[in-house]
Amino acid sequence: MNYSIFSDTIADMNWLEIEEKGKEKVPVLFPLGVIEEHGPHLPLGTDIYWSYAICKMIKDALNEKRTDCLIAPPYYWGINHCTGSFPGTFSVKPETMTMVLIDIFENLHQFGFNQVYCINYHGDALHIKTILDSIKSANEKFNMNIRLLMEPYDLYPLGLSGKEDYILLDSAEYPPELFVEDDADKKDLFDIHAGAFETAAMDYFYPLAVRKEIIKPLKSYSLTKNGLSVWLSGGENVKSVAPLGYAGNPAGYERNSSTVELVFKTLVDYCANKIIEYNSQK
Repeated sequence: MNYSIFSDTIADMNWLEIEEKGKEKVPVLFPLGVIEEHGPHLPLGTDIYWSYAICKMIKDALNEKRTDCLIAPPYYWGINHCTGSFPGTFSVKPETMTMVLIDIFENLHQFGFNQVYCINYHGDALHIKTILDSIKSANEKFNMNIRLLMEPYDLYPLGLSGKEDYILLDSAEYPPELFVEDDADKKDLFDIHAGAFETAAMDYFYPLAVRKEIIKPLKSYSLTKNGLSVWLSGGENVKSVAPLGYAGNPAGYERNSSTVELVFKTLVDYCANKIIEYNSQK
């Protein structure tokens, strides 16, 4: 696989270029994710690859709108509660993650950057809470404007409204037909991890990373409500509902191909416009 999540990020720049961009106070996109098992057909780095790819798309969209920005080096040492029993899944303590993220935000502040937009594609509730706690602390301590892109369905478990000044809420207008389940057997089931949509997303961004030769015979492990409860409990019990490490139907990924492209383009355009709006208020 010939790609790098450091391509076109700060890691590819020299210090003089960073100094100049810091003086200009351009916004910074910060990809966050984890290294976590994603079944037998996707790589451990799926979440961070996804976050990085979205940041790249947002950067390109901003450039097309004549707005400069940078992408920070991706951060991928996060929290994995649900899949922690699978080999290859790395997880750090919340306090460790908090200290590192706050240090990273402080570094960006010292470089001259104050507008930071965190793009995370890992849904573990504790992982998300830790990011938010770190953002709130850094905003207060360093007088920064850091926001986390969040989906509406992630708000309620954390007691949030979406109006908080440290959240960039995804309020893009998606065509409702995109989310209608066309397979009657899959209605009321949860495809939440390395299933049809996530596999289609990786195929869209990194087709060479998807092991397509083994996907077709994979049976569906989409979750019932009871199965979801087992999944969320973590530990070895997770393997009773997701024995191969995926919770969904990866074999159905091709039906999602056109959907993911439209979803991502809609999201990216929305994020680019919001960043321009927020940046004009700084």
